Amino acid sequence: MSSSSAARTNLDSTDVRITNKRLGEGTFRVCLEGKYVGGNRNQQVAACKRFKPEWRAMENEYFASDFRVAETVIHYADMWNNRSDRERDEKILVTKGHLITSNSGIKYLAEPVIREYKKFTSNSGWIDNDGSWMTDAMEAFSHYTYHKSGGQLLVCDLQGRYRDNRRYGRNAKSRFELTDPAICSKRRSYGVTDLSEKGIESFFANHTCNGFCQSHWMRPRLQRRWFPSSSATSMFSSSATHALKSTNRTQFIIGRLGAIVEQSNGYNDSSSDEDSW
Repeated sequence: MSSSSAARTNLDSTDVRITNKRLGEGTFRVCLEGKYVGGNRNQQVAACKRFKPEWRAMENEYFASDFRVAETVIHYADMWNNRSDRERDEKILVTKGHLITSNSGIKYLAEPVIREYKKFTSNSGWIDNDGSWMTDAMEAFSHYTYHKSGGQLLVCDLQGRYRDNRRYGRNAKSRFELTDPAICSKRRSYGVTDLSEKGIESFFANHTCNGFCQSHWMRPRLQRRWFPSSSATSMFSSSATHALKSTNRTQFIIGRLGAIVEQSNGYNDSSSDEDSW
């Protein structure tokens, strides 16, 4: 369990009773409601996410990098939260759950549920144009991670909620609570949601710096929209890594089920997952 103050975890609750009630569904996964049994979160609601049977072959590749993605995002959230120039309550907590296996052998990722869920950005460059300061803050956080990593990666696919606790008094702390972030990296080191250089360049092609950004933060030399606009999370298997390098001229389109796919190959084993839970 991460000890970071930016981590939102199951604490010491390890047992979850999973129900058949659906909290949400995406292309790849289904989210069922669960309830923690014992520990600090006893009787609280958990989000229990599993792959659909037809996509279960992808789960090992996904889970192999999921916890590393979470720990890396938590690391950058810690740095963001401790910035001396932070003026508003834009503190970030990143959800990190744990794997449980049902009696039938199905793997679930169990984590604290997030209500009033909102998508701020995707991993293919899409940014919500709602004009809110919350989306501005999330855009800036992505830009910040690119700068702090020396241009090696970009935290993206930011989704969750802003928990405004001001009604509880002057000393109550408000915060962002995020789940299922992605990382795009030059070396494509972060699994199936890592869209590598094309993911990074697509974000910056759509990102206009705002009041949360700093003028000295670095940007990539090449900024290009490689993907069609889609709020969904895109996933590509490791076999597609070559197509996600900016030196490769593969183009992408929206395929069936709203998936971003390679234009040259039609539908392949890539797809997208827009989850709401």
